[in-house]
Amino acid sequence: MKKYLTLGLALMCTQILWAQKVMTEGIVQYSVSVLKGGDNPSVASAFNGATQTLFLKSNKAKLDFKSPLRSQSTVYDAQTGNGFIIKQSGSEKYLLELVGANWKKYHKRYDGIVFTKEETLKQIAGYTCKKATGKMADGSEVVAYYCTDLTMMAHGYDPLFGSLPGLVLEYEITNPNGVTVSYQAQSVQMTMVNAAQFEMPKSGVKVLTFEQ
Repeated sequence: MKKYLTLGLALMCTQILWAQKVMTEGIVQYSVSVLKGGDNPSVASAFNGATQTLFLKSNKAKLDFKSPLRSQSTVYDAQTGNGFIIKQSGSEKYLLELVGANWKKYHKRYDGIVFTKEETLKQIAGYTCKKATGKMADGSEVVAYYCTDLTMMAHGYDPLFGSLPGLVLEYEITNPNGVTVSYQAQSVQMTMVNAAQFEMPKSGVKVLTFEQ
């Protein structure tokens, strides 16, 4: 009897592993749109024409946000827990390195968020996603759609979604002022990514300290 139980458990585990795709390397392209508050000139200039791209390679992740007004790249190494952020506005480029505890302190606004998982399903970029809703300490509301069939080695690259069991392919954030911005995956590519994408620049940037 024990033999059959062990065999059954082994088969179940194998089926789960087959169902899940560990995205060790690839690119996810997101569209960005303002659903509410787009009539505000500052909001429009910040997000109109914007795109977001997630690069994954082993334990490392890079999230690129680009708009006509500004750009920001966030790089995270899940193995070390360290990361850095590059911000550019106009010709000025700034680098902020976040080592160890500073990574968590920088993302403190996401502390304590609890997601309520729902049964609602949605097809996004060819994947079935589940819905979850949450609220941040500052009152911002979050609606996320995550795919349990897609996991990654670089888990934790976005502390906002650290508690969700899968790759987030769509999310909306509504801030306390009622502005809602949506990010939706348009494509998920299992492809090679150049390791140089995750290297911290050594020149051409103004280095900031975390206190700044």
